[in-house]
Amino acid sequence: MPLGARDAVAELTSLLRDALAERLLGLYLFGSLPAGSYQEGRSDVDLLAVLSEAPGEDDLPALDALHSGFVARHPEWTERVEVGYIGRGALATFAGEPSGQIAAISPGEPLHLRHPEYGWVLNWHSACTSGETLFGPPPLELGPEVTADVLRRAITERLDEWAHVIREPWVRYVPAARGYAVVTHCRSLHSLATGEVATKEEAVEWVAARYPEQAAYVRRALADHRGDLDAPQREAIAFADWARAEALRARG
Repeated sequence: MPLGARDAVAELTSLLRDALAERLLGLYLFGSLPAGSYQEGRSDVDLLAVLSEAPGEDDLPALDALHSGFVARHPEWTERVEVGYIGRGALATFAGEPSGQIAAISPGEPLHLRHPEYGWVLNWHSACTSGETLFGPPPLELGPEVTADVLRRAITERLDEWAHVIREPWVRYVPAARGYAVVTHCRSLHSLATGEVATKEEAVEWVAARYPEQAAYVRRALADHRGDLDAPQREAIAFADWARAEALRARG
């Protein structure tokens, strides 16, 4: 039986508490699940772990084994978990320009060390304003508030990054990725105007109302992003298996 989102979060929380022990100061859930827009079997779960010190290369093998073991037990969660491991020192820089080193795993991206770009400032803002505390104190007891000025800068920096991503050749082949990019831009426009974090659906409808000429497109992009990814692949696999069997029969 597939593991539900809340059970997945509970298991990950237990695993991370055991693995990180006293180094784990706080663990926070953000994104679609606490916001109420989670899509069963489709959405990710997003976690942010605040550590007493920055993660390093020595931490990666154990954390990678933790994530690999979780997916091995629950294959329905393959490419559907995002966790950022952030030392308290790096987190403090989120009051301005982020710096330092974090570890992160996300859909399409294996566990690795990276610079904490402005996208993680936005994730921290989401954890503080619309997230849930899974372990530790309220998030603002461990890290800074994201001010309106920093929020605006983080959003504009992310839009600059997306300007490059949206032009990558691979994007033309992946409707769900294009839809995600469009919806992300809608959320950015909404947050710049309101200072608030909206769900994907809320942001798309906000853009549709404010910019009627874009309404049909952004709604179609959301549908592409929310579309069923598994059924088309299953159909393709079934056809490929059938074609291979036919080829083997033709060979005698």
